[in-house]
Amino acid sequence: MLTTFTAPAFAGTWYIEDGDITISAGESGNNVTQNENTAKNDTDTIITNREEGASSHTVTIDAKDKDDKVEVTLKDVNIDTSKQSKAAVSVTGSGDTTIELDGDNELKSGAGHAGLEHNKTDTSGELTIQDKDNNGSLEAAGGFKGAGIGSAGSNDAQVKITGGNITATSDDWGAGIGSGSYGTGTVEITGGEINATGGYLGAGIGGGCNGSGNVTISGGTITAAGGDGAAGIGGGYYNGATVTITGDAVIKNASNTKYGAGIGGGNGSDGNVTISGNAKIENATGGYGAAGIGGGAFSSPDKIGNGNVVIKDNAKIDNVQGGAYGAGIGGGIFGLSNVTIEGNTKVNVTGGAGGAAIGGGAGAENNSDNNGNQITIKSNENGSPTINAVGGGTDEGEKIVIGGAGIGAGCESDADADITLEGKVTITATAGKDNVAIGANGIEQEFSGLAEGSSITRYDSEGNDITLPTDPVPAVPSSSGGSSADASVQESVFPGLIVTDKDGQRISYTSIRGNNVLSLRVGRFTASLHASLSTLRQLRAEGIDTITFQTILCSTTLSVDELLAMGGEDTEVVLTHHIRSSMLTVGGKAV
Repeated sequence: MLTTFTAPAFAGTWYIEDGDITISAGESGNNVTQNENTAKNDTDTIITNREEGASSHTVTIDAKDKDDKVEVTLKDVNIDTSKQSKAAVSVTGSGDTTIELDGDNELKSGAGHAGLEHNKTDTSGELTIQDKDNNGSLEAAGGFKGAGIGSAGSNDAQVKITGGNITATSDDWGAGIGSGSYGTGTVEITGGEINATGGYLGAGIGGGCNGSGNVTISGGTITAAGGDGAAGIGGGYYNGATVTITGDAVIKNASNTKYGAGIGGGNGSDGNVTISGNAKIENATGGYGAAGIGGGAFSSPDKIGNGNVVIKDNAKIDNVQGGAYGAGIGGGIFGLSNVTIEGNTKVNVTGGAGGAAIGGGAGAENNSDNNGNQITIKSNENGSPTINAVGGGTDEGEKIVIGGAGIGAGCESDADADITLEGKVTITATAGKDNVAIGANGIEQEFSGLAEGSSITRYDSEGNDITLPTDPVPAVPSSSGGSSADASVQESVFPGLIVTDKDGQRISYTSIRGNNVLSLRVGRFTASLHASLSTLRQLRAEGIDTITFQTILCSTTLSVDELLAMGGEDTEVVLTHHIRSSMLTVGGKAV
């Protein structure tokens, strides 16, 4: 009688101090080899340390064939091969590998290798790093030309991260997470707490030196810093990027100090960035010459960092700052912009010295197709955008004596600005010194046909309101929103009370009377309420003892009795609001 035995399932804990470990796919688990020992069908492969301190042994995971799937747990493992030309952990093959993180793990590789290495080819499978139990962390450091997590040398990288507390750093020329030098860093992040720092010329997340970035982030909390010449998230030195940030992703900080965008292109390269869903950008700072979000710095006549940026859905963008000469959102120095902002978005952005907040970098010119900065801001079925754009200032040290536009072109730029506003928009734009708030070439652009409720407010660099007469102001609510039932609403001017704009011209307002309170509302940032004491005395006789004056950003409540005690019948009371401040004068004297 012939009997056939099937190899039993095995769950093993493997200690890295005992020697190098090789793992491949078995019939119903992993085949694991260490020294002369081989275990087949290991269904729960755990690699750990027996003792404190780092081991110099390595782990190689080979999911050789297309349908192979290898799952490995790193549990409190510490590997340091920095004195050898080896990767601490390398992943190869056409199949897929998943690494689960338990406890605190540290991987440090030698020159020419990534800390956790996966060199992507046309036939390579996927590497996924996960933390299903929310109890794992990983610190991964690459050697020269190697990413912290990703590829090494001129190889492309593919990395997917779904969870874990991960810190990834590289030596020179590598990305924190992404590629080594010259490769494309393809990175997908759906969750986790991620902190990535690129080496010299390498992106925090994306491409290494001369490497492009192909980055998608749809979840997690991300902090990323690029090395000199590379983006925080995006392209490495001399290379561009395609970056998609969506879902519930939170970018805590994406930054660079020299020549790379916070999010977008590396030195001399375009940044193609889409931010959508419920994504939040809490801080993004471009390096010298680069945009906060968009293009990298200029490096030669044929290498200019243009910014192609789309912001949509419910995305929230805050504290974005361009580097010197770069736009906040748009082009780096000499770079143009193609920016679309639409839907229920909120954007708060400042240009670098000489750069536009939204638009072009300093010194940009129309391209060969005679196209300048293309900027579209519009509402859609999802909602309407709210924009606060502050043009870049001046910097005597950098010999920048003219600031950038709030929305439009940077300083010393011959480029046009084709700005389109559609539907309902709320925009506050502040010009840099001697520039315009919205426009280009010294011309404030006018807009018409916007939807009801739109608002455009313009300020010069000194904070003076330069809003155009044609700019729309928001409609003021005409209901008391829950006041007493006898409240009445008057759309016409209340007798005896006059409101003027910043130029002293009389304007209409909405009055709401409820109980003993008279509320006056006007949709301006700057406005003045005028009343004589004789008028106030008449109001008091009608039962009004309190007056509230409300502009867009300021509200003041006045006691009628206290005002009446300050002067005679013909004394004039003037209450002036300017943005968020208020000033009251009675008979020409401030009180």
